[in-house]
Amino acid sequence: MAHSKYALLIRLADDRQQAAGERMKQAQGRLNDARSRPEQLDAFRAEYQQRLTQGGMKGMSISQWQDFQKFLLRLNDAVTVQQGEVERCIQRFMLEQQSWQNEYKKLKAYEKLLKREQQRASIKTARLQQKNSDEFATRQFWNRQHQDE
Repeated sequence: MAHSKYALLIRLADDRQQAAGERMKQAQGRLNDARSRPEQLDAFRAEYQQRLTQGGMKGMSISQWQDFQKFLLRLNDAVTVQQGEVERCIQRFMLEQQSWQNEYKKLKAYEKLLKREQQRASIKTARLQQKNSDEFATRQFWNRQHQDE
């Protein structure tokens, strides 16, 4: 392929698209991690709630019961915070996905421009070859016609 004015643009656009894809992949990983944490906290909270119930049946002091309640409130707060983190990660992923899509569109646009440039060059070359062939045929015909004279 002959060096095109679009080659550098395509290479840069491809690099940007690859980088955007990597950022999107990382954002997806963070989102997946963030989504698993509230589930883990919920499971831990349920387990701790069960311990409180079992401890209450066996008998526990008021201070122990209050400590359990305080800890459960902290777990509830942690779940709420983590759900906010999930929302933040969703937003970040969506931004990175949009960025990747934009870079992909730019890359495809440059590739389309390159293809058009190549098609124009191909047509120009074909026309030049046809012109040269026509001139050669005309000269051959002219020479044959005037050789007899």
